[in-house]
Amino acid sequence: MQQTLGIYGGTFNPVHFGHLALAHTLQDTFALGEVRLIPTGVPPHRAPDVSATQRLEWLKLSLIGKKNLVTDDREVKKGKVSFTFDTLTELQQEQPHSLLVWLIGGDSFAHLPSWYRWQELLEIGHLVVANRPGFNKLPVEIAGEFAKRQVEASPQALAQGKISVLPLPLMSASSTLIREKLARGEDVSDLSPIAAILQQSGLYYKNT
Repeated sequence: MQQTLGIYGGTFNPVHFGHLALAHTLQDTFALGEVRLIPTGVPPHRAPDVSATQRLEWLKLSLIGKKNLVTDDREVKKGKVSFTFDTLTELQQEQPHSLLVWLIGGDSFAHLPSWYRWQELLEIGHLVVANRPGFNKLPVEIAGEFAKRQVEASPQALAQGKISVLPLPLMSASSTLIREKLARGEDVSDLSPIAAILQQSGLYYKNT
C-alpha cells in the first residue's frame, strides 16, 4: 500500500469548524494517516487581516487533541509570498516515497490557470477539489484537464496526476462570516473552536 500525506493549505483567517470538518473529511475519505494544515504566510492574491504568526497560533490551538491533524509552519517562516507549486515541490522532496493528496476549494480550482506553474501543479500528487459554489463554471482549459484526470474519491483511486471531488461537509461556518460577526461584536462560539480567544483578541473589530 502506497504512503500518502494529506495537505490542506489556506489563510485560516480565522480558523473555524468548517476547516476542521473538511480536514477530517479529507482524512477519512482517502484513509490518510496524516493531514498537514499549512497557513499561508504572505498570500499572493489577498492580504489577511491579522499576522501569519497569529493565524498559525490559532490553528495550533484548534488542533489540540485532533488525531493526525497537524500544523506545518513552513510558509509562515518564509515571510514572503508562497506559491503552492513551491510548497508541494518542497514537501515531495522531503517525502519522495509519499503521494501528496492536496486539497483546494472548488472556487480556487476554477481559477487555477491564474496560479503559478498551474499545469505542472497538476502533476504533483493527487488533487482533491472541495465541491464549493463556482465549481460547475470552470474555464475551458481547466475543464479539459478535469475531464481527463477525474477519478472517484476513494483510497483505491489515489494516483499521481489525478483529480477527485470531495463532497463538502454540511457546515455553515466561514472565515468571512466570523470576521463580520466579530466586527459587530456578536458571538461566534458556534462557528469556531477558539471563539473566546478570537473575541478577546479584538483583532477583527477594526473592520467596523
